Amino acid sequence: MHKKGYTLIELILVISIIGILATISLPIYRTSLAHYRHSMALRMIVSDIRMIQQQSITERRSYKLIFNTTETTGHLTDYWLGREESIVESRQLPEGNRVIETNFENDTLSFNPSGEPSRGGGHITIGDSLGNKSYVIVTPATGKVKISDKLS
Repeated sequence: MHKKGYTLIELILVISIIGILATISLPIYRTSLAHYRHSMALRMIVSDIRMIQQQSITERRSYKLIFNTTETTGHLTDYWLGREESIVESRQLPEGNRVIETNFENDTLSFNPSGEPSRGGGHITIGDSLGNKSYVIVTPATGKVKISDKLS
């Protein structure tokens, strides 16, 4: 007499294989997620820089981004968007990313009403939880923004 179903050995074997596959794929998933979050952080900063540059031109007012470069982990704000002397919004980068440094005076990037960076260009260094660094570079005069893995 044959009964339909699986033996205990077959079930243990299948569960073991699933466990091994999960153990192998989890580090790959974490690395991929960290790279995605880092890319998202860079695009977020570039988008905000372009937005305040356009607002400066449109409204004929100075706008700025103020970056938090303190080394504390878990801080609530990584940078602020502001106009002239007031803060309009605060932003937090995706988990595992932080602003490491900038070469802007007082960690502040501001745009003149013409859309030009007020103190010339510079860069923002963004680091992730894997130790990777990338740079958001703002060119002098034009304020063109680009992302790079190398500071050149």
